[in-house]
Amino acid sequence: MFRVGCMENKTYSLPIKTPDGIIKLEINHTVVNKDDENMSVTISTTIQGAPVSYQTETTEEALILLAKNLPEKWHIKSCISCRFGHFCPVGNYDNELFCVTDFAPKEPRDLWHVTENEIERKNRSRTLFDCCDHYKEQAEDYFTYSDYYYEVTK
Repeated sequence: MFRVGCMENKTYSLPIKTPDGIIKLEINHTVVNKDDENMSVTISTTIQGAPVSYQTETTEEALILLAKNLPEKWHIKSCISCRFGHFCPVGNYDNELFCVTDFAPKEPRDLWHVTENEIERKNRSRTLFDCCDHYKEQAEDYFTYSDYYYEVTK
């Protein structure tokens, strides 16, 4: 990662589930004016030899656009699409969510203690690009405090 003035650039290896197995897309993630009203996020990669790029206001929005434009039967397999990856009900940073595998929240307020306690927050904080062995796809019948599933499936 490098930071120049008000710009941060980092490369992530994003797991993608395809009919032929898991592949990794190298994603260039650029944030301009982080923590500012004028923040801009750009993600860019190459898919099947074609360059793609999405510029939005948040990393979440950029990854949703990417997910909607992936080839048929390709799916992002990272924290943003995991049923255990929850956003903070009282606000989170861009490119941050919280891994909750030890209990099943039923509503946003069930997540307050894991996002408001500094130790819990530090231990559970993940980027939207991360993925672990606990990964399980979001589903309509399982509460996840995230719009990802609804945005990608609508």
